[in-house]
Amino acid sequence: MTAKAREVLRQCAGCRERRPQASMRRFVRGGVREWRADDAKRLPGRGVYLCSSPDCLRQVEKNRRFPGLAAAAAESGLQQGSSFVK
Repeated sequence: MTAKAREVLRQCAGCRERRPQASMRRFVRGGVREWRADDAKRLPGRGVYLCSSPDCLRQVEKNRRFPGLAAAAAESGLQQGSSFVK
């Protein structure tokens, strides 16, 4: 009998919904307002996940919990009105 691999879920920082990790983009905090996209999901440090919904990007910008994350997400290609392509 083979064991079925479990799907890893992560919570989006914008919409707070749990989604498969493979469908989300990870950002790592480097400083106070410094965030870097971590497409390999291997960088050390505090990581935050965002899904490709344009509403999530607006929510992160409005929330203030993660200062600078919305700007870093927009710079890395995650834009309002478009979807993230891995």
